[in-house]
Amino acid sequence: MEKKIKRFQRLATLRKRDISKNVANSNLLETEIIKNKKLINQIDDIMNNSKIDGTKEVINSGFFKNNAQLLTTLQSQKNIATNRNNYLLNEQKLVKKKIIINSLKKIKADEKTSEYKTLYSQELEKKNYN
Repeated sequence: MEKKIKRFQRLATLRKRDISKNVANSNLLETEIIKNKKLINQIDDIMNNSKIDGTKEVINSGFFKNNAQLLTTLQSQKNIATNRNNYLLNEQKLVKKKIIINSLKKIKADEKTSEYKTLYSQELEKKNYN
């Protein structure tokens, strides 16, 4: 009986450690998501500032070509950042699910530990009375 109690206590401790690791991972993902959103906003700002005004009558062809290349590069970088952001959001959802699952498993292990402790104490009391 003591072995079962110790086993479930160890299991609860392991679940608690898993929860803390997953919470740390979730926090890291959150900071990466925030950084990614800032990057996307900066790319949007640069793209909006580098658009050509229609009020100018004459546009230098070299300027137009460089501006078009810049906008193409920025758009591809924005697409990469958006895809990364979507990936990070999905990963964060998975980590939160793991946290919930491990929390439930920890609660069950704690309940089993207390259940076995009460059974063990009842057995000891019966032995003492006999």
